[in-house]
Amino acid sequence: MSIPNFGTNLQTLRELRKLTQAELGTRAGIAAASISHFETGQRAPSLDSLVKLADALNISVDALLGRAPVETAAHVDPIFLRASKASAQTLDTVRRVTAALLADMEQQ
Repeated sequence: MSIPNFGTNLQTLRELRKLTQAELGTRAGIAAASISHFETGQRAPSLDSLVKLADALNISVDALLGRAPVETAAHVDPIFLRASKASAQTLDTVRRVTAALLADMEQQ
């Protein structure tokens, strides 16, 4: 059974929740190696594994399969996803620039 884009969907949802493969595996009761195999497309998950993964990610199976919107992470801006991986120094710079821009806008 091949599920189009499943591996990409799984990896994206896992990363949005800031989980490693091992952490997701622990939450779902699935080996981290299996998570890796699912993400790379080497193996397709069983129905039982799909349900466990969806529960661990707090989404529906349809959302995990890409058949429905993801309730808690729908339409995540790619900029936000990149910012979530930024260093503390970069985030501090973004905060200062944003604060300065907002202050400037309030003065106008």
